[in-house]
Amino acid sequence: MKGLKGKVAIVTGGGRGIGKATCKTLVEYGVNVAIAEINDETGQQVESDLRAQGGDVCFIKTDIAQEESIAAMVARTVEQFGRVDILINNAVLFVPQGIEATAAEWETALRVNVIGYALCIKHCVAKMKAVGKGAIVNVSSNLAFVAQPDCLLYSTAKSALTCMTKSMAMELAPFHIRVNAVCPGTTWTELCEKYYWETMGLTRETADQHPQIGGAQLLKRVAEPIEIAEAIAFLASDSASFITAENLMVDGGYTAL
Repeated sequence: MKGLKGKVAIVTGGGRGIGKATCKTLVEYGVNVAIAEINDETGQQVESDLRAQGGDVCFIKTDIAQEESIAAMVARTVEQFGRVDILINNAVLFVPQGIEATAAEWETALRVNVIGYALCIKHCVAKMKAVGKGAIVNVSSNLAFVAQPDCLLYSTAKSALTCMTKSMAMELAPFHIRVNAVCPGTTWTELCEKYYWETMGLTRETADQHPQIGGAQLLKRVAEPIEIAEAIAFLASDSASFITAENLMVDGGYTAL
């Protein structure tokens, strides 16, 4: 990918799943990465693994539900690397509720999945303006565009993120800061593996074959985290220099059905 080597990126939720794969992918492209993660164990493990591979990385314990934690994350990144070029908004909270969700559950879901993303952008923008350009990639979902059972809170939050991505792109374009989103379909992360095993007794192979999971995709399988990470890296790179306000589907064709 063009223009990634030597850049500095913050990846929220970088301790597992798509975030972990994104940290690894960016390091392979020569990016210095701040692993922003609420879980000490997973964040430190990713930091250790990537340093062993020669990556210039640091783990920063971060709770994106708290603005002071976000501000500290950005300050620590600048202290470590001197700048911020790229923000990957990936941290997520999935609340599996439908119409019976309480006000507290709504507030929790929106606080992380919408407000947290907006505040991460807010605090990174000043640093990107100092550099003269920047790239922001929000990790959304194809469920921003299609409905599924027990996903009301999640889908609502991701739908808000779709419009926020476009609005932020418009607001930040004069400063040469691009804002895009990727919209993954079902991706075989640690959480996905645990969920499908505990609720349906499915392994990766049987999930791929299940008519409502892998079978629901045109490509007849679920995604690997690295496949989403490569799309994220593309949107963050200069290879996507004329792309902004885009919500890129990376869902195996699910939304085409």
